[in-house]
Amino acid sequence: MGRRAGRRRQDVLERAARVIAERGAEATRFADVAEASGVPISTLQYYFGNREDLLVAAFRHSAATDLAVVRQGLRGTPWERLLHIAHHVAGEEGGGWRVWVESWRWALRDAEWRGEFLRDYAAWRALLAEVIGEGIADGSFDADGDPDRLASQALALLDGLGMPLALADPALKNPDVLTDALRRLLSAR
Repeated sequence: MGRRAGRRRQDVLERAARVIAERGAEATRFADVAEASGVPISTLQYYFGNREDLLVAAFRHSAATDLAVVRQGLRGTPWERLLHIAHHVAGEEGGGWRVWVESWRWALRDAEWRGEFLRDYAAWRALLAEVIGEGIADGSFDADGDPDRLASQALALLDGLGMPLALADPALKNPDVLTDALRRLLSAR
């Protein structure tokens, strides 16, 4: 595909991700994406073939974009970088949280997407392990253990707290619940 067509396709994927975030994957139709992007349904069918392939392409695009945005924003101490990742993964920053949840749901029923989803998940875990390893090495974290294992635990913690945070659960009275949980997991100073 030419550069112009490639840019147009990327724009369609960004618009499709917004539609998925608003309507959910199950309720997203070609007509909705066509309306949001200004691209005719026939062009969407040409680009993607069918609705399921459009959804998977939007999930791929959203996951790659989110990871790139987070990587670009990594600055400061290991603790500051960890918090930057955490607030993004837990849905407090950016618009990708709803698409991520829809992607989880889709992965439960689609074996092909499940493999790609797990690769994306592994990339997040690797990024966390890298930052946690640096924090252990420089003494920022007094954590006992393997950075990969701690990254898996941190990611599970972020995912677990992400949903109630995204839903503004009134039971989470402490606005720093995420920071506190990570500080305890890693014995951060």
